[in-house]
Amino acid sequence: MKIFVPTSTHPSKNSTFNKIIQNIVKNLKTFDSVYCIWFLYQPERLKTSKDSDEMIVDIHDYENAVQVLQDVKPDCVITTNNKYATIDFAFSLAAKFLNIPLIYCKIVDFTDLENSKKLTQIKDNFKRNLRKFVLKDPGTKRLHGSFIMFKNKFLFETKKKVEQNTIGNIKSQLGSQIFYFIGNLEKRFSDLADLNLVNNKVWFDVFKKCGIRDEKMVITGNPYWDEYFEIVRQTDRSKEPIRRKPIKILILTTPLVEHGHWTEKQRDEIISNFIKILSDEQEFSFSFKIHPTSENIDTYRNYIKKMNVESEIYQNESFWDIIGNFDVVLSYGFSMIHTEIALIGCRMILFSLKQNDFREMPLVDSAINSGFIQKCNKFDELPLLIKKLSERKIEFDQNYNDELEKYFYKFDGNSGMRVAEAIHKFLKKPQ
Repeated sequence: MKIFVPTSTHPSKNSTFNKIIQNIVKNLKTFDSVYCIWFLYQPERLKTSKDSDEMIVDIHDYENAVQVLQDVKPDCVITTNNKYATIDFAFSLAAKFLNIPLIYCKIVDFTDLENSKKLTQIKDNFKRNLRKFVLKDPGTKRLHGSFIMFKNKFLFETKKKVEQNTIGNIKSQLGSQIFYFIGNLEKRFSDLADLNLVNNKVWFDVFKKCGIRDEKMVITGNPYWDEYFEIVRQTDRSKEPIRRKPIKILILTTPLVEHGHWTEKQRDEIISNFIKILSDEQEFSFSFKIHPTSENIDTYRNYIKKMNVESEIYQNESFWDIIGNFDVVLSYGFSMIHTEIALIGCRMILFSLKQNDFREMPLVDSAINSGFIQKCNKFDELPLLIKKLSERKIEFDQNYNDELEKYFYKFDGNSGMRVAEAIHKFLKKPQ
């Protein structure tokens, strides 16, 4: 079985999407031999590679998605359901054009509330996308905008190949840009896939409103969370109050600048204040855990050097491999890892600058009600809040299990197997 997967992150990196696909492949191998073809789209050109289990091909070697699929000849294409994700949608169109089975998966567990027609949100979306366009890629030092244009050209050439007329092609390209400012949720998701792997009942209802038929959807849970079922089951982390000194704090950053939500000045404000306040307290020690793929470690080395402090910076290490050395997490913005923290039970302070109002990730509200995640929006209140939180026992509120079912469907470590069974059954039936 040859499966084809577009990804923006090298398969060696533990991005959310890559972890999901690797889980699916592992479980598919219980039914059949599996060969995974990764289509990597990054600003820099990378050499293709090939071994007995997988192949990595690079976007810079091709002009359109039809050309790629004709070259590698997969048995199916697996990608995310998002018409406005340029490369993913290009392969959706190409798969349908070439009659290759198309499978959609959704990588997140929350419905997207940012696509609002409110004037304030339209302005925020405009600013965010403008920032993304003019940001420089830390690896190539080129503007992100040049690669955004490159990807849009790839989609444009794909649409030409699938015989869409030029005027219609231009209109749809413009429409996809307008979406980010005045987006309509029901227009975001495509009904092209032959099989839709759905995380939970919430997403089933969303897709149904978007016109996807019941018989094309299977609720499986999200394979991303399977490893966390094992972490929860095996964890021996104490829920009792912290007695040791100094209190060890892990600053968990989020790539808000890299994703266009913040300016560098906003990041400077929050990181510089964190360092100043924590380093002034003899009862505290702190380290950084930065995003494994989106952030540049030199940025944080410069903060430490400039402020003349000692602090370790983790990047490629797994959060769950290092968190046992820390007592309290200090974070901001929004990230899947906030849900992980709420799921497993770690003390965290979620800091918010007054001018920002980011969405709460799934389960975080339950953890706030339980008390082991707390919100803060004043820098001078952080020391006392950290001390009090470290003295607090970790307990889960009564809604915890209901929230698990809502977002994770069946939190049993078997979502990847349910996905594999659904794919195997679908590909084995006559097309």
